Amino acid sequence: MIPMPQHDPLALSESWGSQSHDQVGEAPLISLVDALETSCLRRGITREAFLSELLRSVHQRRLIPLLAMLPRNWKQTPSALPSHLRGLGSMLEGGLVTPLLLAALADDLQHLIPKNASTPATVTNALTLWSSTSVTSSEGTHELPQSIQAWRRQSRQAPKASDARPSQTRSTSQGLLGLGAGLVWHNNGLNTLQSASSRWGNTLLAQVLNALGANRLPSPWMQATNRNAPFTFEGVSTPQELIRLLSRQGWQCRARIRASVASFGLGASSPDPSGSTGWQQIPLALPYRTGLLADGNELEALLPHCSLELELTPADGEPASLLQYYQGTEGLNGWAALNDLHRPWQNDRLNGTVKYPGEPLEGQRLELALDLCDLMAAVHNTAAAHGKLQTGGYGALGFCIDSTALLEQALTGRCHLFPLTLGGIWRERLRDHLDQLLNQGLRVTDDSSVERYRRALDTLPSDLNIHGLDCASALERLRASQPEHSPFLLVRRLSGEDNPS
Repeated sequence: MIPMPQHDPLALSESWGSQSHDQVGEAPLISLVDALETSCLRRGITREAFLSELLRSVHQRRLIPLLAMLPRNWKQTPSALPSHLRGLGSMLEGGLVTPLLLAALADDLQHLIPKNASTPATVTNALTLWSSTSVTSSEGTHELPQSIQAWRRQSRQAPKASDARPSQTRSTSQGLLGLGAGLVWHNNGLNTLQSASSRWGNTLLAQVLNALGANRLPSPWMQATNRNAPFTFEGVSTPQELIRLLSRQGWQCRARIRASVASFGLGASSPDPSGSTGWQQIPLALPYRTGLLADGNELEALLPHCSLELELTPADGEPASLLQYYQGTEGLNGWAALNDLHRPWQNDRLNGTVKYPGEPLEGQRLELALDLCDLMAAVHNTAAAHGKLQTGGYGALGFCIDSTALLEQALTGRCHLFPLTLGGIWRERLRDHLDQLLNQGLRVTDDSSVERYRRALDTLPSDLNIHGLDCASALERLRASQPEHSPFLLVRRLSGEDNPS
């Protein structure tokens, strides 16, 4: 039996900190509820006024997941929200989201937002972002390197703000501190996992893989990217060839399916109440109702962030490159740098807060995985461009969980992830679009990949309406995609790490 949560879904366990790798000396934790209550008391204002002030300070794109993270007794009345979010606020005000609601929102988003000439062209960027042979930083546009030597040289010339938080977030945080609010939407006091040069190298190499993958596009789509010739790196034109080249040069190359608690890029921290210069970190997550029963009650869980994590370690002792493949809020399906802050409660790769279900992928299995990533990216990004889908089709064509699960299903015939929300009509559209690309001349480097992808679309489980015999396997996937170690009571109880008294 899995016990049900008795308190706030984001409640923290008192047991967190009993192990040295919890690193509470570096990152002492305070729950979101406690941070909100304490900050409100410091200001001496009502919850409603304090919350209104904080929500105005959060970048609008980040506000939507925050609405679902807020404790129920801190939910804001829809009338106090921006007009375009009031309907969403009404739905979230009474409780937690569900996989069915996530899928419905993702689908309806594509129909409710008008597609006309005045609509921002974010949808067509899925293809251009994926196929681009340059990356943009605060200092301008940088052409991609085409050799390992050039890549290392460019990495050492990392832009000063290559992965800094948006300037408005930093300035707003300072303003709130000046007002004594005691809560900022940023993890002050934490370090990044890698140096600035390593992070910039990750950014460059991720786009190198995307640009190499886009070489397989058929001529009509290649012309739409304004690329006149295939992109090459070290003389090779596919990610698989690059992995073989790196392996021959002594690099260690492996990938793993990865799952961790999702915070949608949001961070929060609060000044240490003791008056020191330190910070308390506020773990954020998106709680949801799973649609699964335990002892007659519906289970709640925390939404995971999932991806294929690729680790490339040079033979000469240089730092490893960390990349991840997924369908992202950035507006494309493809590779991105894994440039995380060191959040030991959420994304430490060694302490159990990141889950790695399944076996590592190396050698030929890794090459097949990369081929599938390229194929899926080609289908998803061109489908998003063709259908003028919002945010590159994020949600409608799957969330990060779905794209990772599709990949694992295509590779192994099963997946470990939950919840899966890719709807039937979008699976059919992806199937049809794949056939159109093949008819147009899509380059296929591994004949089995196409059939593996088709079969994955047909056989990938759906968690929108779980009942009967599907419940046991869904519960198994839920457990498999939750961290083994976490400060969140919800996660600890699902994994058996904590039992209620």
